[in-house]
Amino acid sequence: MKYSQLFGKPTKDTSKDATLISHQLLVKGGFIRESVAGRYFMLPLGMRVQNKIVDIIRREMDSVGAQEMISPVLHPIELWQETNRQNAGNFGLMTLADRRGAKFALGGTAEEMFVDVVRKFQLSYKDLPFNIYQFSQKFRDELRARGGLLRAREFLMKDAYSFDTDAQTFKKTYGQMADAYFKIFEKLGLKTKQVLADNGYIGGEYCHEFIVDSNVGESRYLETADDSYCAHEDVAEVKLEPINPDEKPLPMEVRDLPTDVTNMAKLATHFKQPKWRFLKNVVYKRQDTGQIVIATIRGDLTVNKTKLEKAIDAIELLDEATPEDLKTLDTKPGFVHSWGHQALYVADLSLKTVINFYGGQKTETTDTFNVNYGRDFKTEVEADIALAQAGHTNHQGKKLTEVKGIEVGNIFQLGTHYSSKMKGATYQAEDGQLKPYYMGCYGIGIGRTLATIVEKYHDEHGIIWPKSVAPFAVQLISLPGGEESAEQLYDQLIKQGTEVLWDDRDEPAGKKFAVADLIGAPVRLVVSQKTQDAVEWKARTSQKSQVLSKKEVLTKLLPQKVQ
Repeated sequence: MKYSQLFGKPTKDTSKDATLISHQLLVKGGFIRESVAGRYFMLPLGMRVQNKIVDIIRREMDSVGAQEMISPVLHPIELWQETNRQNAGNFGLMTLADRRGAKFALGGTAEEMFVDVVRKFQLSYKDLPFNIYQFSQKFRDELRARGGLLRAREFLMKDAYSFDTDAQTFKKTYGQMADAYFKIFEKLGLKTKQVLADNGYIGGEYCHEFIVDSNVGESRYLETADDSYCAHEDVAEVKLEPINPDEKPLPMEVRDLPTDVTNMAKLATHFKQPKWRFLKNVVYKRQDTGQIVIATIRGDLTVNKTKLEKAIDAIELLDEATPEDLKTLDTKPGFVHSWGHQALYVADLSLKTVINFYGGQKTETTDTFNVNYGRDFKTEVEADIALAQAGHTNHQGKKLTEVKGIEVGNIFQLGTHYSSKMKGATYQAEDGQLKPYYMGCYGIGIGRTLATIVEKYHDEHGIIWPKSVAPFAVQLISLPGGEESAEQLYDQLIKQGTEVLWDDRDEPAGKKFAVADLIGAPVRLVVSQKTQDAVEWKARTSQKSQVLSKKEVLTKLLPQKVQ
């Protein structure tokens, strides 16, 4: 490719919202351009990188026997109604209707579609297991699209769906896919960790995210120093030891309280007590039923909404209560009681770690003291609903440290979550019985992965692409006096199958070098009057260059030589 013919040349312009380096460099380098918020054009340079990522994923998926197909982007809404996901507001489901009035969901994930196509065939146990996958555009109505390709409203995704006979055979499939993911990301130049995570709206009993450590990532996970435990904050377990086990339980009493002591910080200061001494109530409202839910927890801890939703079977259905919601309980912020309201109460297990809590029945002028869980009040639901923090320990008593990262892939155990809900999603077992498929699903966000590579591989001058995904293996620069020699080298590189971008413009050397560093090809070649019939070779990762003969250059750049 000659640079003079390239569409989507690098630019100095970036969006004011481009706060992440990957967003900035991909725009400046001419790889992407924003259409509207959260939706991007993938320009020719970006498309070359994306295609290489797709090729690597495809090869690894095929190597484990997965089979590629494609499903329609428009999903009949009736399929989502079968699994009761038609109102997936938090998920970002987008819907539309055609001219005949038929309603569809824009594909954000495709579990229902893949179950639907599989159930169209009369399968038996002899046909299982199998794994089918696609590269498909996905649509999610994100509330706040940000970070460029890291959180977009429209993006390319590899999603795969496995169909097994039972949990035992599925475990082999799940492990096989995890191994394939590690190989994929290694070939992309990304070191990932397999992190236990929450299935959320996808369903099933367990899943794992593949996370690349990065301070700009939105994923937060907790791990132990010996790597024996690694879990996303949504599911990370917390083992809390008793804080004051030797303290004698005292009779509960009501005491006067100054009217200006209205929150946790003021309570701790006023009574000169640590936050763990106080009861804390956090109020939510269910989207589906309108029920008020009050989570009661130790004052030094934070409620984990994901754990809470799981504890009461309200996955992605809880919103923080508003002052208007609190009025229905005849209360207001700062005055919610730990018992007595017409609401569903959920107690964190931390309430069993303190003797003689402060709080629980606050009024304008009084509060309760020496409150003990189990003696003075008890909730309908008890569960670990605390957000794990660095310094906490897991159930094995090992201390947790906190890490941030970018999720680039995920694998889910679905079990029979979908096949049991969708009519006819069965296979004939060896005993003649019809049984639901045992499923898993596996996703990789292509754009997100591309952006993550940039986050990990760049310097102050631009992108440093790993060889496996670089848009071009080499960027050739011709300077005055070297045009004819450069053209000859360009033709020879093309002939031997080397991907080359030749900057053939009549521009100053400094401008051409800056563009080469920004685009980030692994090798820069310079031909000029000074080099004559030789070539200046410089690796993008090196500060030094060397002069080689054309024959040496061609040999080093043979496609099979480039790893």
